[in-house]
Amino acid sequence: MELTILTILLGLLAVVVFQDFKSRSISWFLIPLLFVAFIGSAILKIDVQEFILYSGINLSIIVMNLLGVTLFVWLKEKKLKNIVDTYLGLGDILFFLVLTTVFSPLNFIVFYLGSIMLITIIYGYIILFNKQKNTLIPLAGAMSVLLMMVLVADVLIPTFNVYQDIILLNE
Repeated sequence: MELTILTILLGLLAVVVFQDFKSRSISWFLIPLLFVAFIGSAILKIDVQEFILYSGINLSIIVMNLLGVTLFVWLKEKKLKNIVDTYLGLGDILFFLVLTTVFSPLNFIVFYLGSIMLITIIYGYIILFNKQKNTLIPLAGAMSVLLMMVLVADVLIPTFNVYQDIILLNE
């Protein structure tokens, strides 16, 4: 069952990668499909109460982050501005919500911050060397590539589990 869900998840994430890199947008129906598949995957690995706690903590991290970005833009632009479709795409934000179901809180923070920093560095170089001012970053697609690697590692490395912080805490 786990292998079937992993295959479905990898297929859905591959579609996100393809669409986001091709057109800088993703189809809306991928979000609920990913959400349901990740919930199914989580329920096979941890109990429901733990899943709800982890997802709630991760959701609060995303909300605080989005509020922080909104505050930063407000201070920078000196007026309250909608960050959707100007700074972040709606698909990216919905993908962040899907990510809240994938990890324990510590693993979520490491993945979320690490992937955003790595993608920023990579696209910073692309923008710098291509001398383009307005380059849209396929954030959900790039994060999907990294998430696919993490999901495969979760299966191949016995000591690694996306819902446990053992490796990070060195327990």
